[in-house]
Amino acid sequence: MVELDELLFRWQQGENISQLSRSLGQSRQTVREYLRRAQHEGLTRDADDARRAEVVRTLLRKAPTVASPARDELVPWLEQIRQWLAEPDMTAKQVWRLLRRKGLKASYQSVNRFVQEYVTPATPRTTMRLETPAGRQAQVDFGKVRVRLGDTLVWLWAFVMTLSYSRHRFVRFVPRQDLPSWLDCHVRAFEFFGGVPETILLDNLKAGVVRPDLYDPTINRAYAELERHYGFVADPAKVRTPEHKGKVERSMPVVRQQLVAGRGYADLTELNEAALSWCQDEVGTIDHGTTQEPPLIRFERDERKALKPLPAATFANPTWAECKVHPDHHVVFERSYYSVPTRYVGKTVWVRATFRLVEIFCNEELIKTHPRAHRRGTWQTDQNDYPPPTKAFLFFHPAHCKAKAGELGPDVARMMAAILADNALRNLRKGQALLRLGEKYGPERLNEACRHLLSFDSTELKRLQQVLERGVPTTAGEPPDTAPLSQQTLEFLHPGESFAAGGAQ
Repeated sequence: MVELDELLFRWQQGENISQLSRSLGQSRQTVREYLRRAQHEGLTRDADDARRAEVVRTLLRKAPTVASPARDELVPWLEQIRQWLAEPDMTAKQVWRLLRRKGLKASYQSVNRFVQEYVTPATPRTTMRLETPAGRQAQVDFGKVRVRLGDTLVWLWAFVMTLSYSRHRFVRFVPRQDLPSWLDCHVRAFEFFGGVPETILLDNLKAGVVRPDLYDPTINRAYAELERHYGFVADPAKVRTPEHKGKVERSMPVVRQQLVAGRGYADLTELNEAALSWCQDEVGTIDHGTTQEPPLIRFERDERKALKPLPAATFANPTWAECKVHPDHHVVFERSYYSVPTRYVGKTVWVRATFRLVEIFCNEELIKTHPRAHRRGTWQTDQNDYPPPTKAFLFFHPAHCKAKAGELGPDVARMMAAILADNALRNLRKGQALLRLGEKYGPERLNEACRHLLSFDSTELKRLQQVLERGVPTTAGEPPDTAPLSQQTLEFLHPGESFAAGGAQ
């Protein structure tokens, strides 16, 4: 605006186009075009300052127009284009396709410009700033950053919680954007602030929100438990509207610029220590651009006392999972198996796991509790969860198998006992297969093979079958028969005394 006003002022003072071009650094064609448009709006050399200012505002409101064959070709179709755009689902691209069918050769870019200028001019976007009272709200976000740890550049996730009133923030870096990290970062943030805000405005990531919805979002069960424990209200932002939590969105570029760019750290621990120091001693002590106060001073003066106190009990940090009860009466959670009563077979249940316990819920009712397995493949089975016929099968058939194995011989009995010792029901089929091998190969061969495998503490059925098919390997004291050596081979042999110490070389 200042440059255009200067151009017109100098023209009124008598400078010509060449002089204006040299002094203002504009081409003569540009200067000539602006003077033409100003004179078209009624500006004269003797007009006063108010009239010149009015012309400047008019020229800035109106985009420069240049001769355009495409525009001239589209002007006769203006009303038709307006009618098309009034129809539902109509787009500028579809308007261009329809015009092409009518024989017009204008490009899509020309049609789109024509629509934006003459049919649907863009309206200025407006926003409303929302300021919250002290202690009312915090905004959280996860952002991906690339950090130098030691000699390596690694990708990490930066968790940021910003208090909306004071702009005081908490930053922590974690390797994964998963549920345990999400919950742990919240707990650490509340401890850093020494209290809890009334609401948390968050993104719709799965760790916090299972089903995003503007009016009825479904909060992740573990996050809902954290919400109840600390007494805050989770408030998911509208999907794909980062401007709704602009206070924390603006924090993420600042974290990248001031904590990450050009800096390196020995490890993740040093990085997180630097992040806490940065929040407290650096960015927290600098005047904020909106509040015009340092966030830390504003927090200590107004917001700390407005936060809810921390609960006395420690948060259990649970893991929730939706599982189906399989026909074998077990649910599979983190690749281990937990039993439930028969009446829940085929139903979908919720599993809540802490470090020590696994609790299983159906329709919000606790139906089973087990110790948590910390090794994959572990079976946590309560025999009372099976119906009476199954329990009778469980307790009768192993005894039957052991009795039959005893009839085949002592080593077969030892093998059967080892097979059924771990879990009688699960390994019952393996025991029955052992008895069938006795029918196929006979008691003597089966006892010999079982004795061989038990010497290696092995009960693997496949290995047992291989021994039965190939025979028990020959021991070291009984070398197998060997083929006689040829005369040529014998010539290379040395007598035994030649290898003795001090013998012939």
